Amino acid sequence: MKRWSLFLIIVMIFSIVPVSTIGFVNAATYVPIPEIQGYSSSSPYTGQTVITTGVVTAVASKGFFMQNGTGPWTGIYVYTGSAPSVQVGDLVEVRGYVKEYYGLTEISVNPKYGDYVKVLGTAPVPEPVTLPSGNVSQEKWESVLVKVVGVTVVDPDLGYGEWLVDDGSGPVRIDDLIYRYTPEYGQKFDYIIGPVYYSYGNFKIEPRGPEDLKEYIPEIKIAELNVDRSLVKGVPAPISVLIKNDGIFSENVTLLIYANDEILLNTSLILDPGMNYSTTTTWTPSSTGDAVIRAEIVGYDEKYVPVTVYENPQTVAFTIVTYYHYRYEKYWTILSPLYEQFDALMTELQKYNVDLGPLQDEIEKIESNMQQINEEYSKYESLKIYTRNGYYLPLMPHIRKAALLSRETISMINDVLPLLNSTLEQIKAMIQQQQNATGGNETTVQNVTVTVPKLVKVLIDSGHNQYYNDEKMSSLINKIEEELGWKVEINRGTLTSEKLQGYNILIITNPRTDITDEEAQAIKEFVKNGGGLLILGDWYKYVNTKSLNKVVEEFGIRFNKDELMDNDRNTGRPYFPLVGEFNFEHPATKFLNETSELYYNGDTLDVSGDVVWLIRGYDSSYAVDQTGKVTKEKGSKPIVAAAVEVGEGRIVAYGSSKAISDDYYGRYITTNWPFIKGVLLWLAGEI
Repeated sequence: MKRWSLFLIIVMIFSIVPVSTIGFVNAATYVPIPEIQGYSSSSPYTGQTVITTGVVTAVASKGFFMQNGTGPWTGIYVYTGSAPSVQVGDLVEVRGYVKEYYGLTEISVNPKYGDYVKVLGTAPVPEPVTLPSGNVSQEKWESVLVKVVGVTVVDPDLGYGEWLVDDGSGPVRIDDLIYRYTPEYGQKFDYIIGPVYYSYGNFKIEPRGPEDLKEYIPEIKIAELNVDRSLVKGVPAPISVLIKNDGIFSENVTLLIYANDEILLNTSLILDPGMNYSTTTTWTPSSTGDAVIRAEIVGYDEKYVPVTVYENPQTVAFTIVTYYHYRYEKYWTILSPLYEQFDALMTELQKYNVDLGPLQDEIEKIESNMQQINEEYSKYESLKIYTRNGYYLPLMPHIRKAALLSRETISMINDVLPLLNSTLEQIKAMIQQQQNATGGNETTVQNVTVTVPKLVKVLIDSGHNQYYNDEKMSSLINKIEEELGWKVEINRGTLTSEKLQGYNILIITNPRTDITDEEAQAIKEFVKNGGGLLILGDWYKYVNTKSLNKVVEEFGIRFNKDELMDNDRNTGRPYFPLVGEFNFEHPATKFLNETSELYYNGDTLDVSGDVVWLIRGYDSSYAVDQTGKVTKEKGSKPIVAAAVEVGEGRIVAYGSSKAISDDYYGRYITTNWPFIKGVLLWLAGEI
């Protein structure tokens, strides 16, 4: 009895004393989930620590969804940073920090600040709210368990594991945050269930497993719809259909087959229980482009097959020959006088026995191209007789090659002419000096050395689905072309030894599509034979260590699946650190000084053997992996840039692709350019 009296006294005291006067450490207020959501697009509790309770409705890799009740505003996402130790159906109490993560209201739990997730027991999981698909994408359903019914897949691949369904009221995205499913175009579902998530500007439903997706399987169904995916204009294409009755009653059905909106077959029949019926029809496409072949059992089932109709080869050949003939004539009007100018310059320079060594490869390539152009065009002219019978295929490769070589040669001559002119101007200046010195009319230069400028060509790889591609590096490209006077080209295909042969430097930002073994070998041979490679990573969520290390690991450089952090020296967040520890003994850092600080966002490097570090983090920096574990302690000064000489060539690795991009209003490339400039000059062998 005395204990209960003491308890009542304490309760009475707390009811009288204002909360603000009670000095709890790290005090947090209990707030129901709907109030945290704030009944609006952003939480009124943003930036505050709260305590709330709810039932776990779904578990993701780095957090979970919870609800308190059902209906709008009752759900919220809890971010734990690593795999949460909760299960669906757990009744939990959560203490954490409320924030708007790119538009998603979430509670961030960090035990370092006293946050926690406490399992109180178990409770029934709230029933999903059934909504029209067009109504899901609203703030009030964020993190709430919902259900859409009778939906059809209208786009099976939006990229990044997302797809689109619609019940006729409007589309909604389905995502793979928790469970990945690969649908087909036109596939139907009785229902799809999952909490509503928000990322990259879109609301999306996140199924928790196969039980959240119930495929529509009619008893009267189209078992097969077979047609080639690639068709030719004007060529009949067979379309075969197999339908089944898996029910227990005979049914009078109507089967329709369409090509887009054109009905190819309309037949009715009685389909007995267990009966299969197959039929074949044909379609002759009259135009090119994408089309949809659709089979429908009216009132029961339908299937779709998307196809692509291509032009007839002879028509294609005629079109290609006509196109490249036009291109060749246009290029030749430019190339012919340009080559005359080039040839005249070469003739004049040869009078002075000038060694054009740095340009010799380009000069020989121009001469070889001109010879091939003439040969290919002569073959094309000799084969024109076949066009009388409408046969254009033999002509196609020759006029195409002549046109493409002409375009390439125009570019090459335009690259070389300024350098040849510069060399000739040096010679003329020396002649003038000799004439002034002798007072004579000497017109030859003897025992004089001239500097022939080097033509440096840089290839930026955008052929591996890079996020930081050439479109996001316009400032870098401009600086290379204008400040260094080099030529920059973009790769959008496979990297091969033949393609790399014409370049001095290759820049590869973090790839999202893997670099193949063959490409990696070609890159390494390119370096060993004298090429320069600048290869860049990213932070742990995106860095493709498999592909990057496939290229550089054997030379002593390893990209790590982590992220450089700095709580003291950064540009607003620890994961946007500044770096400023430089190895001034290496030529690549010649344009940096003791006060230089570079914007950085990326991973760290491990080095061994002959590799030398170029940039390290400050004493206050450290690194973490995707689980939040510290992989490099404060004081270790993690390496983020390193260099090594390999054979006749050189490699520089840098952990941040963002550093050479136009991101953050150009501040990344602006602060990093003095370093990148030194790197490029070192890779080209000019410092």
